[in-house]
Amino acid sequence: MRASPFRRFLDLAWPQRWAIFSGVLLILGATLLMLPSPWILKLLIDEALPQKDVRLMAQLLAVFAGLFLLRAWLTLMRNRLLQFAAMRIVCDLRIQLFTHLQSLSLRYFDSNQTGRTIARIAQDTGEVYNLTNGFLINLIADSVTVVCVLGFLYWIDWRLALAVTAVLPLFVFNYLHHRTRMARESRVHRDNWDQVMGFLNERVGAARVVKSFAQERQEISSFTSGINADFFKFSRVVMRNTKLSVVADVLGSLGALVVLGYGGWQVMQGRMAVGTLVAFNAYITFIFPPIVRFVELTTVFQRANTSLENIFEMLDTKPEVSDAPDATTLPTLRGDVAFREVCFDYDRDPPGNGRPRTLADVSFTIPAGKVVAIVGPSGSGKSTIINLLARFYDVASGAVLVDGRDIRSVTTESLRQQIGIVLQESVLFSGTLEDNIKYGRPSATREEILDAAVAANAHEFITTLPDGYGTVVGERGTKLSGGQRQRLAIARAILKNPRILIFDEATSALDTQSERLIQQAMERLMRGRTSFIIAHRLSTIQQADVILVMEGGRLSEMGSHAELLTRGGLYAHLHALQFKDPV
Repeated sequence: MRASPFRRFLDLAWPQRWAIFSGVLLILGATLLMLPSPWILKLLIDEALPQKDVRLMAQLLAVFAGLFLLRAWLTLMRNRLLQFAAMRIVCDLRIQLFTHLQSLSLRYFDSNQTGRTIARIAQDTGEVYNLTNGFLINLIADSVTVVCVLGFLYWIDWRLALAVTAVLPLFVFNYLHHRTRMARESRVHRDNWDQVMGFLNERVGAARVVKSFAQERQEISSFTSGINADFFKFSRVVMRNTKLSVVADVLGSLGALVVLGYGGWQVMQGRMAVGTLVAFNAYITFIFPPIVRFVELTTVFQRANTSLENIFEMLDTKPEVSDAPDATTLPTLRGDVAFREVCFDYDRDPPGNGRPRTLADVSFTIPAGKVVAIVGPSGSGKSTIINLLARFYDVASGAVLVDGRDIRSVTTESLRQQIGIVLQESVLFSGTLEDNIKYGRPSATREEILDAAVAANAHEFITTLPDGYGTVVGERGTKLSGGQRQRLAIARAILKNPRILIFDEATSALDTQSERLIQQAMERLMRGRTSFIIAHRLSTIQQADVILVMEGGRLSEMGSHAELLTRGGLYAHLHALQFKDPV
């Protein structure tokens, strides 16, 4: 049976045990130093003041001040230790989450909103900090206080203490009555908030699309609906906590009323000194407020528990693509690529007879150094071929081979280090142009970076920028044109020096001049390397050594441009549509 989220959290916090244990000892010390204060008050009222004993009063005040100062110092040290431990746990957890995120397959990112994933690392871990630094401190301090004070009260007057204890089960009943509803309402609220965060992340990232379609009002309306839904769901959580706290507060007042009534009667009967009643009443304030805080702490615990469930759900997600236990490092490739009866489907449960619908029985062999073009209608499986070659996904059946070796038998890192990919919309990271060019090879020298930029036709425009290679690009490179981003992506691929190249519609969205510059850079890069080019414009791939024609997830045709035109099949039909050339 899988351990509870809180139990797993304790295992996670174990490396910081020295700080936590030290903090706990300081909590115990600070709490115990608080307990003598009401008794000092009793001695002042019952002995020092009636006897006008200035010396005794001075001694009692000195002890009180000493206890106060020592308790303040212990509290300061406690907070420093536990805050350190709490933040270290959170930072380690965030690193662990991000590290695990890097191991997950693309299927995870396909099925989870970016905002939801970010919330796990940023927001859920913040609740863990509250659990460690807030919940833990108050739980230990209040528990020690209640136990010690109750014991002391039984020593003073067991009958009065028994009256106080009789109220305590009502607090437990109050909590148990609301606990299940609290958990359910907290989960509903958090799920809705994850949806809002996912929506927000998508819309912020797609601001250009929203404005181009003039959908600002519609997006505002959708966001408002999500926020209002969160308002109502969070209101339920707040009301549940309010009911819990109000009832707990009433029970605390009831306990204090019992003490004052019974204790006052004892004083009037001459069975108890006034100072003892005052001290007893002061000790009551050490019992019922902490118990009320226990109830409030359930809110913190419930939020943290929900966050821990989310965190461990992510950590428990297994990467679909992972290295085999006996995987070996792939040596430097020649570049031979082969697909052997490859079947694949993005849907894990294909409809109908269970046969994959994305790729079905795809087989081909490409010798090293050849330029391969992949064409076909949208949804025919072109991008899936390169996704499988880079092992972003694993085949359902069949095998993908490089230099005769099944790519599942080698480490994913050693495979991808020898593959360079230039996408239709190349992504750049915030940072300098130089940082982006050497992203795949951080150890590259300045001279190597310049050579790669020159080969990619990027050096000229870079040198015109005010800061040259030190120019800081915006998020995702939005400060650059599409052609400039593509040339930087090609420079990044050149510097990586891969044996297999993949161009996925690398020139489809560019103007004629940018396309010409990028095609020149591509030609330089492809020399001596096995290259795969996905293209819709057939004019860009006529010089390819081999053209793979995909249709409905199957390899329909394979051959050179001239051979495929002669056959009069799908490729010839697509060519005729683009060039209005009768076939």
